[in-house]
Amino acid sequence: MRILVTGATGFIGREVARQLAAAGTRPRLMVRRPTRSGLLADVEAEVVHGDLTVPETLPHAVAGCDAVIHLGGRATFEPARVLEPTFVHGTRALADAAAAAGVRRFVFGSSLLVHAPSEEAIVADTPPDPAIDYGRVKLRMERELAARGDLSVASIRLPHVYGAGDQLFANVRRGVMLLPGRVDHPFSHLHVHDAARVLIAAARGTWEGACGIGDRDPADWSRFLGILRRHLPGLVIVRLPAPLALAGTALMRVVRSRLRTPDVFTPDTVRAWNMSLWVDPDLLWDELGLRPEVPDVTVGIPRTLDDLVDREWRHPVRDRRRV
Repeated sequence: MRILVTGATGFIGREVARQLAAAGTRPRLMVRRPTRSGLLADVEAEVVHGDLTVPETLPHAVAGCDAVIHLGGRATFEPARVLEPTFVHGTRALADAAAAAGVRRFVFGSSLLVHAPSEEAIVADTPPDPAIDYGRVKLRMERELAARGDLSVASIRLPHVYGAGDQLFANVRRGVMLLPGRVDHPFSHLHVHDAARVLIAAARGTWEGACGIGDRDPADWSRFLGILRRHLPGLVIVRLPAPLALAGTALMRVVRSRLRTPDVFTPDTVRAWNMSLWVDPDLLWDELGLRPEVPDVTVGIPRTLDDLVDREWRHPVRDRRRV
Protein backbone atom coordinates (compact mmCIF):
# COMPACT_ATOMS: atom_id res chain seq x y z
CA MET A 1 0.00 0.00 0.00
CA ARG A 2 1.49 3.34 -1.06
CA ILE A 3 0.72 6.15 1.37
CA LEU A 4 1.47 9.82 0.82
CA VAL A 5 2.18 11.87 3.95
CA THR A 6 1.90 15.65 3.77
CA GLY A 7 3.48 17.76 6.47
CA ALA A 8 6.13 15.05 6.62
CA THR A 9 8.79 17.28 8.18
CA GLY A 10 6.44 18.39 10.95
CA PHE A 11 6.31 17.02 14.48
CA ILE A 12 3.58 14.40 13.88
CA GLY A 13 4.39 13.83 10.22
CA ARG A 14 7.94 12.71 10.93
CA GLU A 15 6.70 10.08 13.39
CA VAL A 16 4.12 8.84 10.87
CA ALA A 17 6.86 8.57 8.25
CA ARG A 18 9.20 6.80 10.66
CA GLN A 19 6.57 4.22 11.65
CA LEU A 20 5.54 3.51 8.07
CA ALA A 21 9.17 2.99 7.07
CA ALA A 22 9.88 0.81 10.11
CA ALA A 23 6.95 -1.42 9.14
CA GLY A 24 8.43 -1.94 5.68
CA THR A 25 5.97 0.36 3.96
CA ARG A 26 8.09 2.80 2.00
CA PRO A 27 6.00 5.97 2.24
CA ARG A 28 5.96 8.91 -0.12
CA LEU A 29 6.68 12.11 1.80
CA MET A 30 5.67 15.51 0.46
CA VAL A 31 8.08 18.30 1.34
CA ARG A 32 7.60 21.97 0.48
CA ARG A 33 11.02 23.33 1.47
CA PRO A 34 13.98 21.23 0.28
CA THR A 35 16.12 22.63 3.11
CA ARG A 36 13.99 20.65 5.58
CA SER A 37 14.38 17.30 3.84
CA GLY A 38 17.38 16.57 6.07
CA LEU A 39 14.90 15.96 8.90
CA LEU A 40 13.90 12.79 7.02
CA ALA A 41 17.43 11.56 6.30
CA ASP A 42 17.05 8.53 8.58
CA VAL A 43 13.73 7.43 7.04
CA GLU A 44 13.61 4.98 4.16
CA ALA A 45 11.11 6.81 1.98
CA GLU A 46 10.42 8.46 -1.35
CA VAL A 47 10.61 12.23 -0.88
CA VAL A 48 8.83 14.46 -3.39
CA HIS A 49 8.31 18.18 -3.70
CA GLY A 50 4.81 19.56 -3.23
CA ASP A 51 3.26 22.82 -2.11
CA LEU A 52 -0.35 23.07 -0.95
CA THR A 53 -0.50 26.65 -2.22
CA VAL A 54 0.66 25.59 -5.71
CA PRO A 55 -1.94 23.10 -6.99
CA GLU A 56 0.19 22.23 -10.03
CA THR A 57 2.68 20.44 -7.76
CA LEU A 58 0.12 18.07 -6.23
CA PRO A 59 -0.81 15.60 -9.04
CA HIS A 60 2.77 14.32 -9.11
CA ALA A 61 2.76 13.88 -5.32
CA VAL A 62 -0.41 11.76 -5.23
CA ALA A 63 0.17 9.74 -8.43
CA GLY A 64 0.13 6.01 -7.74
CA CYS A 65 -0.89 6.35 -4.09
CA ASP A 66 -3.63 4.38 -2.37
CA ALA A 67 -4.07 6.72 0.59
CA VAL A 68 -3.15 10.18 1.82
CA ILE A 69 -2.42 11.17 5.42
CA HIS A 70 -2.83 14.92 5.28
CA LEU A 71 -0.98 16.76 8.03
CA GLY A 72 0.30 19.69 5.97
CA GLY A 73 -0.72 23.25 6.71
CA ARG A 74 0.09 26.27 8.82
CA ALA A 75 0.13 24.79 12.34
CA THR A 76 -0.43 28.04 14.22
CA PHE A 77 -3.39 29.51 16.06
CA GLU A 78 -3.64 32.54 13.82
CA PRO A 79 -6.66 34.26 12.18
CA ALA A 80 -8.63 32.34 9.56
CA ARG A 81 -7.39 34.51 6.69
CA VAL A 82 -3.83 33.37 7.49
CA LEU A 83 -4.78 29.69 7.83
CA GLU A 84 -7.04 29.40 4.78
CA PRO A 85 -4.41 29.28 2.00
CA THR A 86 -3.08 25.93 3.25
CA PHE A 87 -5.90 24.44 5.33
CA VAL A 88 -8.78 25.38 3.02
CA HIS A 89 -7.53 26.03 -0.51
CA GLY A 90 -4.58 23.67 -0.17
CA THR A 91 -6.59 20.79 1.31
CA ARG A 92 -9.24 21.24 -1.38
CA ALA A 93 -6.59 21.14 -4.12
CA LEU A 94 -4.94 18.09 -2.59
CA ALA A 95 -8.27 16.24 -2.35
CA ASP A 96 -9.06 17.11 -5.98
CA ALA A 97 -5.67 15.80 -7.11
CA ALA A 98 -6.04 12.66 -4.99
CA ALA A 99 -9.49 11.86 -6.38
CA ALA A 100 -8.32 12.45 -9.95
CA ALA A 101 -5.41 10.06 -9.35
CA GLY A 102 -7.69 7.31 -8.03
CA VAL A 103 -6.64 7.56 -4.39
CA ARG A 104 -9.04 5.56 -2.22
CA ARG A 105 -8.50 6.87 1.33
CA PHE A 106 -7.98 10.39 2.63
CA VAL A 107 -7.09 10.87 6.30
CA PHE A 108 -7.37 14.44 7.51
CA GLY A 109 -5.46 15.50 10.62
CA SER A 110 -8.11 17.59 12.34
CA SER A 111 -8.29 18.90 15.91
CA LEU A 112 -10.33 18.66 19.10
CA LEU A 113 -10.54 22.43 18.81
CA VAL A 114 -13.51 21.97 16.48
CA HIS A 115 -15.38 21.59 19.81
CA ALA A 116 -16.33 24.23 22.33
CA PRO A 117 -14.83 24.13 25.84
CA SER A 118 -16.81 21.83 28.11
CA GLU A 119 -16.57 20.34 31.57
CA GLU A 120 -18.16 17.15 30.20
CA ALA A 121 -16.46 14.53 28.07
CA ILE A 122 -16.76 14.79 24.29
CA VAL A 123 -18.56 11.72 22.94
CA ALA A 124 -19.37 10.49 19.45
CA ASP A 125 -22.47 12.66 19.06
CA THR A 126 -21.15 15.84 20.68
CA PRO A 127 -21.80 18.58 18.10
CA PRO A 128 -18.78 20.66 17.08
CA ASP A 129 -18.81 24.33 18.02
CA PRO A 130 -15.33 25.84 17.64
CA ALA A 131 -14.34 28.83 19.74
CA ILE A 132 -11.21 29.86 17.79
CA ASP A 133 -10.38 30.24 14.11
CA TYR A 134 -8.06 27.23 14.01
CA GLY A 135 -10.99 25.00 14.98
CA ARG A 136 -13.35 26.80 12.60
CA VAL A 137 -11.04 26.25 9.64
CA LYS A 138 -10.51 22.59 10.52
CA LEU A 139 -14.26 22.03 10.84
CA ARG A 140 -14.90 23.72 7.51
CA MET A 141 -12.56 21.28 5.79
CA GLU A 142 -13.95 18.27 7.66
CA ARG A 143 -17.38 19.11 6.24
CA GLU A 144 -16.12 19.78 2.72
CA LEU A 145 -14.24 16.48 2.65
CA ALA A 146 -17.19 14.54 4.08
CA ALA A 147 -19.46 15.94 1.38
CA ARG A 148 -17.28 14.57 -1.42
CA GLY A 149 -18.42 11.40 -3.07
CA ASP A 150 -15.09 10.50 -4.64
CA LEU A 151 -12.97 9.81 -1.54
CA SER A 152 -13.32 7.70 1.60
CA VAL A 153 -12.54 10.24 4.32
CA ALA A 154 -11.53 9.84 7.97
CA SER A 155 -11.04 13.07 9.93
CA ILE A 156 -9.12 12.42 13.14
CA ARG A 157 -9.65 15.15 15.74
CA LEU A 158 -6.32 15.06 17.51
CA PRO A 159 -5.98 16.32 21.09
CA HIS A 160 -2.80 17.77 22.63
CA VAL A 161 -0.16 15.62 20.93
CA TYR A 162 3.14 15.67 22.79
CA GLY A 163 6.58 14.13 22.55
CA ALA A 164 10.21 14.99 21.93
CA GLY A 165 10.35 17.72 19.31
CA ASP A 166 7.08 19.49 20.09
CA GLN A 167 6.87 23.13 21.16
CA LEU A 168 6.08 22.36 24.82
CA PHE A 169 9.09 20.08 25.24
CA ALA A 170 11.30 22.48 23.34
CA ASN A 171 10.61 24.88 26.22
CA VAL A 172 11.22 22.09 28.73
CA ARG A 173 14.59 21.48 27.15
CA ARG A 174 15.46 25.15 27.59
CA GLY A 175 14.51 24.82 31.25
CA VAL A 176 11.74 27.43 31.40
CA MET A 177 8.01 27.14 30.77
CA LEU A 178 5.59 30.04 30.54
CA LEU A 179 1.97 29.16 31.42
CA PRO A 180 -0.64 31.57 30.03
CA GLY A 181 -3.46 31.09 32.53
CA ARG A 182 -5.19 28.31 34.45
CA VAL A 183 -3.90 24.77 34.96
CA ASP A 184 -6.85 23.06 36.70
CA HIS A 185 -8.91 22.11 33.65
CA PRO A 186 -8.92 18.67 31.97
CA PHE A 187 -7.52 18.27 28.49
CA SER A 188 -7.04 15.13 26.43
CA HIS A 189 -3.48 14.18 25.54
CA LEU A 190 -1.93 11.68 23.13
CA HIS A 191 1.72 10.75 22.81
CA VAL A 192 3.01 11.28 19.28
CA HIS A 193 3.79 7.55 19.02
CA ASP A 194 0.10 6.71 19.39
CA ALA A 195 -1.04 9.66 17.29
CA ALA A 196 0.97 8.25 14.38
CA ARG A 197 -0.44 4.76 14.97
CA VAL A 198 -3.97 6.15 14.86
CA LEU A 199 -3.41 8.02 11.60
CA ILE A 200 -1.79 5.01 9.94
CA ALA A 201 -4.58 2.68 11.08
CA ALA A 202 -7.14 5.11 9.67
CA ALA A 203 -5.31 5.17 6.33
CA ARG A 204 -5.27 1.38 6.15
CA GLY A 205 -8.81 0.88 7.43
CA THR A 206 -12.34 1.59 6.31
CA TRP A 207 -13.79 3.73 9.11
CA GLU A 208 -15.29 6.97 7.80
CA GLY A 209 -16.37 10.05 9.69
CA ALA A 210 -14.98 12.67 12.04
CA CYS A 211 -14.15 11.88 15.66
CA GLY A 212 -11.88 12.84 18.52
CA ILE A 213 -9.45 10.58 20.33
CA GLY A 214 -7.25 10.71 23.42
CA ASP A 215 -5.30 8.53 25.81
CA ARG A 216 -6.71 6.77 28.87
CA ASP A 217 -6.36 9.74 31.23
CA PRO A 218 -7.42 13.29 30.29
CA ALA A 219 -5.13 14.82 32.89
CA ASP A 220 -5.41 18.49 33.74
CA TRP A 221 -2.38 20.68 33.17
CA SER A 222 -1.63 20.79 36.88
CA ARG A 223 -1.10 17.04 36.91
CA PHE A 224 0.84 17.12 33.63
CA LEU A 225 3.19 19.76 35.01
CA GLY A 226 3.45 18.02 38.37
CA ILE A 227 4.82 14.91 36.66
CA LEU A 228 7.30 17.06 34.76
CA ARG A 229 8.47 18.73 37.96
CA ARG A 230 8.99 15.39 39.72
CA HIS A 231 11.30 14.29 36.93
CA LEU A 232 12.87 17.71 36.37
CA PRO A 233 13.00 19.57 39.70
CA GLY A 234 15.14 22.28 38.07
CA LEU A 235 12.43 23.21 35.59
CA VAL A 236 11.32 26.83 36.04
CA ILE A 237 7.58 27.34 35.54
CA VAL A 238 6.33 30.93 35.19
CA ARG A 239 2.59 31.49 35.41
CA LEU A 240 0.87 34.50 33.87
CA PRO A 241 -2.77 35.46 34.41
CA ALA A 242 -4.77 34.81 31.23
CA PRO A 243 -5.72 38.51 30.72
CA LEU A 244 -2.06 39.53 30.83
CA ALA A 245 -1.10 36.73 28.45
CA LEU A 246 -3.87 37.78 26.05
CA ALA A 247 -2.69 41.38 26.09
CA GLY A 248 0.93 40.36 25.53
CA THR A 249 0.17 38.01 22.63
CA ALA A 250 -2.10 40.61 21.02
CA LEU A 251 0.80 43.07 21.05
CA MET A 252 3.17 40.43 19.67
CA ARG A 253 0.72 39.72 16.86
CA VAL A 254 0.77 43.38 15.80
CA VAL A 255 4.57 43.39 15.75
CA ARG A 256 4.85 40.10 13.88
CA SER A 257 2.23 41.13 11.32
CA ARG A 258 4.49 44.02 10.37
CA LEU A 259 7.46 41.67 10.12
CA ARG A 260 5.35 39.09 8.24
CA THR A 261 6.66 36.23 10.33
CA PRO A 262 4.64 33.23 11.61
CA ASP A 263 3.28 33.63 15.11
CA VAL A 264 3.28 30.61 17.43
CA PHE A 265 2.06 32.45 20.52
CA THR A 266 -1.17 34.28 19.73
CA PRO A 267 -4.31 35.29 21.62
CA ASP A 268 -5.94 32.08 20.36
CA THR A 269 -3.01 30.09 21.76
CA VAL A 270 -3.89 31.52 25.17
CA ARG A 271 -7.60 30.81 24.66
CA ALA A 272 -6.87 27.21 23.64
CA TRP A 273 -4.63 26.69 26.69
CA ASN A 274 -7.46 27.79 28.99
CA MET A 275 -10.11 25.47 27.53
CA SER A 276 -11.48 22.35 29.18
CA LEU A 277 -11.50 19.93 26.27
CA TRP A 278 -11.42 16.17 26.74
CA VAL A 279 -12.82 13.07 25.09
CA ASP A 280 -14.26 9.84 26.37
CA PRO A 281 -11.10 7.67 26.64
CA ASP A 282 -12.79 4.86 24.69
CA LEU A 283 -13.73 7.06 21.75
CA LEU A 284 -12.59 5.76 18.32
CA TRP A 285 -10.06 3.18 19.50
CA ASP A 286 -12.30 0.18 18.84
CA GLU A 287 -13.29 1.47 15.40
CA LEU A 288 -9.61 1.56 14.45
CA GLY A 289 -8.80 -1.78 16.10
CA LEU A 290 -6.21 -0.25 18.43
CA ARG A 291 -5.35 0.37 22.05
CA PRO A 292 -2.94 3.09 23.18
CA GLU A 293 0.60 1.85 23.74
CA VAL A 294 1.36 4.97 25.80
CA PRO A 295 -1.72 4.84 28.05
CA ASP A 296 -1.35 8.13 29.89
CA VAL A 297 1.00 10.97 30.76
CA THR A 298 2.56 9.07 33.68
CA VAL A 299 4.10 6.82 31.02
CA GLY A 300 4.34 9.33 28.19
CA ILE A 301 6.22 12.10 29.95
CA PRO A 302 9.14 9.90 31.15
CA ARG A 303 9.27 8.35 27.69
CA THR A 304 9.49 11.79 26.14
CA LEU A 305 12.25 12.84 28.52
CA ASP A 306 14.16 9.70 27.53
CA ASP A 307 13.82 10.76 23.89
CA LEU A 308 15.07 14.25 24.76
CA VAL A 309 18.37 13.05 26.19
CA ASP A 310 21.12 14.95 24.40
CA ARG A 311 23.72 12.48 23.16
CA GLU A 312 26.13 15.22 22.05
CA TRP A 313 28.82 15.55 24.72
CA ARG A 314 29.63 18.97 26.10
CA HIS A 315 31.60 19.99 29.15
CA PRO A 316 29.24 20.22 32.14
CA VAL A 317 30.71 23.56 33.23
CA ARG A 318 29.91 25.07 29.84
CA ASP A 319 26.39 23.64 29.70
CA ARG A 320 24.18 26.44 31.01
CA ARG A 321 20.86 24.74 30.38
CA ARG A 322 18.72 24.16 33.43
CA VAL A 323 17.49 20.67 32.54
